[in-house]
Amino acid sequence: MAHEQQVEDGVDLKLTGRRALVTGSSSGIGEGIARMLAQEGCAVVVHGRNRERAEKVAADIKAAGVAIGELSTDEGAAAVHAEAQAALGGSIEILVNNAGGGATGSDTRPPLDVTASEWISNYQANTLSSVRMCLHAVPDMVAAKWGRVIQISSAVAIQPNNLGADYSGAKAALNNFTVSLAGSLKGVGVTVNTVTPGIIMMDGLIRWGRETYGDSNMTAEEIANRMAADKVFDLPPVGRLGSAEDVALVACMLASPRSGFVTGSNYRVDGGQIRAVI
Repeated sequence: MAHEQQVEDGVDLKLTGRRALVTGSSSGIGEGIARMLAQEGCAVVVHGRNRERAEKVAADIKAAGVAIGELSTDEGAAAVHAEAQAALGGSIEILVNNAGGGATGSDTRPPLDVTASEWISNYQANTLSSVRMCLHAVPDMVAAKWGRVIQISSAVAIQPNNLGADYSGAKAALNNFTVSLAGSLKGVGVTVNTVTPGIIMMDGLIRWGRETYGDSNMTAEEIANRMAADKVFDLPPVGRLGSAEDVALVACMLASPRSGFVTGSNYRVDGGQIRAVI
């Protein structure tokens, strides 16, 4: 009977009033996740390294506030955590670790052309940044007996390219961390999961496409189709590239109190790009 009532009334993610921090949310996928969490009723803190840009996004989505800082140092992560808590007026209940990206520009170079210091830089940006934020936020979740940690990874963590091995390796380590952390939090009401996007059509890719093809009016769909025709990449089986909203939908599902039976998992949002059975 309860199940029938839920279906009849639709699915309420029950996120209203929950407190969330989305790292790296002043643009791109992080912005999309922060926006959708806010639409679902969360009090959201927007994080970035540029205060003006973060505040612009925060105003647009009516966020609770911003937290500015670099997560590749212990001091920076501690400052971001403190600023986020102050803006939220309480502990972080939903932590989305999205900050990262190609820290060294090594995605055009083979592994033996990437220095050890560049490997360390990517590990700091894409793995340890998430570890640091978990060290700060998860103990409060455990004390409250409820929390959600969502790690944003990359398709190359599962299916690496011949280039940019430092980035794909760092993201693979993040996936490993998710499983270990989830397994250590038994019976405490805190879940930890990974979302793995494939190729996502973001502003940077749109700008690149318009500049490359000399047409400032090209749509995202036109750019994707042209790049696929030029063999820059293959479109995934769904026939299009992903959007920030595609990733945000899965992140919000995992953030929901209704997702309490899901932990230690990796959700691929790649349109079938990754040819794997895991």
